Amino acid sequence: MDEQQARERRNELTRYASRFWAGEAEIARTFFSQPRAPEEHLRWLRVQAYKELQPRDDGIILRNIEQLARNYPSLEKGVGRADFLYNIQFLEEEFRHYVVFADVIDYITGGQLTTEELATYDIEHERELRAVRKRCFERHGELGRFASSFCEGGGASIFYEGMQIGGDELSDRIAAACANVYNDEMDHAAHGADDLNAIARTEEDWELAKEMVTEISMQRLRMRNEEFGFPLSDGRLLEIAEGQVELPARFEELLV
Repeated sequence: MDEQQARERRNELTRYASRFWAGEAEIARTFFSQPRAPEEHLRWLRVQAYKELQPRDDGIILRNIEQLARNYPSLEKGVGRADFLYNIQFLEEEFRHYVVFADVIDYITGGQLTTEELATYDIEHERELRAVRKRCFERHGELGRFASSFCEGGGASIFYEGMQIGGDELSDRIAAACANVYNDEMDHAAHGADDLNAIARTEEDWELAKEMVTEISMQRLRMRNEEFGFPLSDGRLLEIAEGQVELPARFEELLV
């Protein structure tokens, strides 16, 4: 497969996955479309803060710290400076995302969020999402890992929708937190697509990647729906998976 064909397959997969990302947007938009008491916001904010920090032994923050420590002795001797810098920036971004949501939680509760409290918001469909990603990696190695990375952030959909709210102090704080995260997640999506493009070199690779993207993205929809208190029915989630959803024009930014 030449470079032009790989680019076409990447764009094809991006357009296909956009239905799921649009679904994540619909979940958040449906939630935000109604007036919400501060207590109603707490659940999704705590779930999101958990997802950003992942306070567990195999969480993303600890994994990245450990990876940086392992790779440092090989810097410029097998580990490139650009990759090392990207991992530093990724670590900073993920922790900053946790901070902005934790600050909103503290504003609502008037207290100080603890990692012990946050650990109770590891919801069922988030745990299943991790299991799906793990199975993809165990069965298909780097192709599975990069297919998972391709799905990361869900097109930044919930953050885009969160940026649209406002009109009171809490809504303005939520919108500012989501804006802080939005551009980072769009960059992560583009980076994940680049990674997948680099390793998927045959038609069979791309077909397998599509299968994994479908499984991961469908589970992401279930996770987001649980995060926001199930605003959509299971039937509506299936309709979205079948492509019965309007695609935002902003997803065109992810095409190459």
